[in-house]
Amino acid sequence: MKWLEKINNAIDYMERNIKGKVDYEQAAQIACCSLSRFQNMFLFLTDITPSEYVRKRKMTLAGSELLNSDIKITDLSLAYGYESPEAFTRSFKAFHNTSPSEARKNDKINNYARLSFQLKILGGQMETNTQLTVYKNIVVKVSYLILEDSFKFVGLGNKGFEPYENIGVFTKKYKPMIKNNVDENINFGMNTNLPNGTDWDYYLGVQVKDLANIPDGLTGFDTQTKRFAVMSVGANSMFELVGDETGPGDAMMTAEEYTKNIWLPEHKDMAILDENGDFGKVVVDGKIYHTGCFEAYPQNCEEAIEMQFYIPLK
Repeated sequence: MKWLEKINNAIDYMERNIKGKVDYEQAAQIACCSLSRFQNMFLFLTDITPSEYVRKRKMTLAGSELLNSDIKITDLSLAYGYESPEAFTRSFKAFHNTSPSEARKNDKINNYARLSFQLKILGGQMETNTQLTVYKNIVVKVSYLILEDSFKFVGLGNKGFEPYENIGVFTKKYKPMIKNNVDENINFGMNTNLPNGTDWDYYLGVQVKDLANIPDGLTGFDTQTKRFAVMSVGANSMFELVGDETGPGDAMMTAEEYTKNIWLPEHKDMAILDENGDFGKVVVDGKIYHTGCFEAYPQNCEEAIEMQFYIPLK
């Protein structure tokens, strides 16, 4: 996972410049990527933006220096790049929940540890201070989502199209016609055995608020499911994740392998499964049909390095 090493190098740069002004463009160059991709990768790995990380680290180090020296608060604010003691005090209080003078009096501050990624793999687990799992060439994080209403999906199947041709047709023709799209920047893919055939069909579409006014040519699904395990998968590039018109990327196929062979055996009591052990269900015209997990990926495939799998839960 070379991109983890590059992120480590960028963190080293930010730590060296923590007292001054951190140039995030420079940090992105060190990570060998664009600024937006660097921000995406950093957020994926740490659940915090680079600027928020720098702010928390500034306040951690400033608090330690405040308690362990007799430096004046005015000098401390200048040392950490703040234009005025007032601005420093506001930031300090937001992080430590107390003013600098009170912190010095009470000898009590908060702490945010320096991030680093130790690329030592033991039994598939990566030793790091964030909860990540490494499986072959991918990094995996799992969170849980509970919706107020059931997950609904509108998509275009691949019947009548060349392989993966429906992806481009949906994105260019149909997606602009959908008025109740939940997130314009996210597309969803889904495999399912619908009533128009016994074989599996691949649909590309979007999550919608309701199934009213579906454009002709599309199919709407109500999963009748509100709870999902959201598996976030990171790789070196979106191409490696999603692939192109010739087929899915290697990382996507590896993620599916991880889901079925590693995650599912440990969580089979949580997941909605059919008699064959496959994930989930959708409802069409009142009938239940089984489906795999939903693949969620950003529309901007050049910059993003993450996609997600929505696994239906009981």
